[in-house]
Amino acid sequence: MMAPTPSPWLQGFRPVSAPRRTLVCFPYAGAGAAVFRDWASDVRPDTELLAVRLPGRENRIGEPPLNRVEDAVPALLGALDPLEDRPLILFGHSLGAALAYATARALVERGRPPALLAVSGRRAPHRTSRRPPVDGLDDATFRARLAALGGTPPEVLACDDLMELMLPMLRADFAMSDAFLEPDPPPLPVPALAFAGAEDTEVMVEEVAGWERLAGAGFTLRTLPGGHFFLHEQRASIVSCLTEVAFRDERKAQ
Repeated sequence: MMAPTPSPWLQGFRPVSAPRRTLVCFPYAGAGAAVFRDWASDVRPDTELLAVRLPGRENRIGEPPLNRVEDAVPALLGALDPLEDRPLILFGHSLGAALAYATARALVERGRPPALLAVSGRRAPHRTSRRPPVDGLDDATFRARLAALGGTPPEVLACDDLMELMLPMLRADFAMSDAFLEPDPPPLPVPALAFAGAEDTEVMVEEVAGWERLAGAGFTLRTLPGGHFFLHEQRASIVSCLTEVAFRDERKAQ
């Protein structure tokens, strides 16, 4: 039985009758909520898992995709409003980390900080990307860029019809990721947990470590084996660490 969807922006994968906390997962560029489906079997029974679904994919494929992180935040806040009775853990990978961070900052401004901000495979917001933006790349070069990243299945890249359907969403997601930069961000009064891939050539460990500057209530860095999409192979370790850090902070707050 699948949990009811509370909003077009959020997808649940298993019902939790009386959740003590909610883990909200933000996907990487080109992905939808489904990339977190298997995570539901790893989280604690008293923890609700909700995955973010942006416009332009899955059952929202008919909606125009967004090009800026800031454009997604108001709707995300509205989707999270019904969950104000429990602690929120925000986790995002790559582009999802930027979305999770922007959502966390907006929640802080509302006086409702999340219990934990967890970011993965993403440089800190004040650090510029080492690669040029994808804006202006022709389709062939852009597809080669996707292939080099390794997050898109080869059979999808090889299917011209499917790529024609997906390219507007993919380009919008990469534009969203490329444009997100905060040169001098103030610290957040939220504990931060950052995950880095030891073999990730897209985002180096030291770039992920830069999130410490924003962590105004404690910072933990975990380096895990794997390249840029290490979150798939390291799912169990990531969920275990999220649980460990969240419980540690809950105990401190008691």
